[in-house]
Amino acid sequence: MAEHQDGTAQAAGPAEEHTRWNFNVIVAESSAFITGRSWVDPVAVLPLFIQSLTPSTFIVGLVTTLQRLGYMVPQLPMAAVLGHRPRRLPYLRWGVLLGRTPFLLFVLYLWLRGVESGTATLVFMAVGLVFVSAGNGVVAVPWQDIIAKSIPSRSRGRFFGTMQFFQALGGLGVGLAVRWALGPGGPSYPANYIFMFTMAGAFFTLSTIGCWVVREPIRPVLDHPESMGDLVFGAAALLKRHREFRSLVIVTLLAFGLNLTMPFYILYATTKLGVPDEMAGVYIWAAVLSGAPMSLLWGYINDRRGPRAVLRGGCVLATLAPSLALFVPWAAHAAGGFFPGVPAALPYLYALVFLVGGSSFGPLWMGSNNYLLELASHEERPRYIALLATLTAPRTLFPLLIGAVLAVVRFEIVFAFLVALGVATVVVGLQLKNPRQAREQDREDGKRTEV
Repeated sequence: MAEHQDGTAQAAGPAEEHTRWNFNVIVAESSAFITGRSWVDPVAVLPLFIQSLTPSTFIVGLVTTLQRLGYMVPQLPMAAVLGHRPRRLPYLRWGVLLGRTPFLLFVLYLWLRGVESGTATLVFMAVGLVFVSAGNGVVAVPWQDIIAKSIPSRSRGRFFGTMQFFQALGGLGVGLAVRWALGPGGPSYPANYIFMFTMAGAFFTLSTIGCWVVREPIRPVLDHPESMGDLVFGAAALLKRHREFRSLVIVTLLAFGLNLTMPFYILYATTKLGVPDEMAGVYIWAAVLSGAPMSLLWGYINDRRGPRAVLRGGCVLATLAPSLALFVPWAAHAAGGFFPGVPAALPYLYALVFLVGGSSFGPLWMGSNNYLLELASHEERPRYIALLATLTAPRTLFPLLIGAVLAVVRFEIVFAFLVALGVATVVVGLQLKNPRQAREQDREDGKRTEV
């Protein structure tokens, strides 16, 4: 039996069923989906498109919040549906197909009607994006469960690292294309955005095909169905009993909440710092440029030291993003007194915010997923996956609240608050224990409770 340096045991048993096939297929389909989402990037593209239709920062936050809620709300009902069912693949297949069809219909609407009605375009776009997110919420439990059943824990760092590496490569190409599409040499408005939404739909379609050819191994399940009431009323007892799951909920809530505020950094740059819109492509490029090599490093760290170290690293990066959003403009202007050319380079220097902030999602996602998968047994995994998403749902309110607050409060004050929140996240992350040891401890505590 191999062991992480932090004490995480890894069974060296026989290769899991369908490991190689699912490794390649899931990496390919998820890379296609993330590449598609990069074409309508929620951080650097979507806010600009929304602001071309309405000046409201509240709408920017609302659309982001609705997407996140769409992803989280279906997960608890799905856990109740799937807990005792050995086959989860049909829910994965139909979830992505039905969830992504409205987005393709919105793309068709853009081709037929353009943006002649700003309100209708906003509504149809929001519906399409929310359906994509809701479809992903429906399939989140079976998708993660199939990964856990077919990819051994000793290989999950390499699996998620490879996935994020190819996602980053796709994002690099998209970043260059977005810079061209939004720049003076690209198509005129709104043809530039219609082109980007079309490309997103094409890659979403490729991802959907990939989900239909995934294979599912059969593993132990609950011997009886659980109702929504069982899951909801059992959540409080689980949080009270299981300290590490409780800490994971807090870290995930705060760290991903910080990550969801990224769209406001580009609005700050374009509305307050005088950065041109076409720099959005550079910022996408900066976000994924750090993600490509770092994803492989985080995967190596995960397999060597465990997901706890990866999750902690993501918390630090999420805290650095708002810190840099405050520091970089100040430093550029301060340096202008000694080096007159520095303020002119601010649009490019500001890319550091996206270089660091964009790279935080990878370790947060990899670390929290792998930590959870090692924390829960096969039988309990759907419950843990759904409860983590449901209990951290308030993080979806971060963009909405920030968008509302920015109507009356300066960007700099909001960013200072986010820095303080990030420091609190790092402190909680440092208290996390080894997930496998925590699972064994929780099992022993459960036995004592039964006695």
